[in-house]
Amino acid sequence: MIHLNISRDSLDKVQAELAIIFAYEDIRPLKGQAGILDWRLNGQLSRFILDHRFNAAKGEALLMPSGARVGVDQLMILGLGAVDKINDQNIPQYLTLMLQKLMAKKTRSFCLTMSDLASGLFEWRNTVRLFISMLSGKDEDYQIYLLEPAEYVEDARARHMEFAYDVQVRYN
Repeated sequence: MIHLNISRDSLDKVQAELAIIFAYEDIRPLKGQAGILDWRLNGQLSRFILDHRFNAAKGEALLMPSGARVGVDQLMILGLGAVDKINDQNIPQYLTLMLQKLMAKKTRSFCLTMSDLASGLFEWRNTVRLFISMLSGKDEDYQIYLLEPAEYVEDARARHMEFAYDVQVRYN
């Protein structure tokens, strides 16, 4: 069963094992959830970048404890490479990459922001549906928090976004 919570809550209000944060190698300073997280961590992500310990290249992942600065236990910063390389055709590759890292970690409770990957409501809806379909049908139970802008949450609620039989959706 997948328990999907589509929420406008911030990262520090979610209680989960892991936060998956997307970062681009050519966007400095960091923006989106990566920028918010960097601020919460007093610039620690920026220091990793400046020290060449993390560059946000496609497929690069940084796993670190949250240090109790946010509501999750651990952080996985996933590099997406150059922002102009992402389009509708290759989003499935990025989702597969993320799921491979997630499955290797064996985490069942996590949060992420798909609007940092997919631009625009239409692309966001398609990306969320694809992501959930990739997880659907597995034996494990998942608690997933999609932390999105209010307009995305309201759009999903108004459209009554539905998924597979094993997905329970909640909005807040």
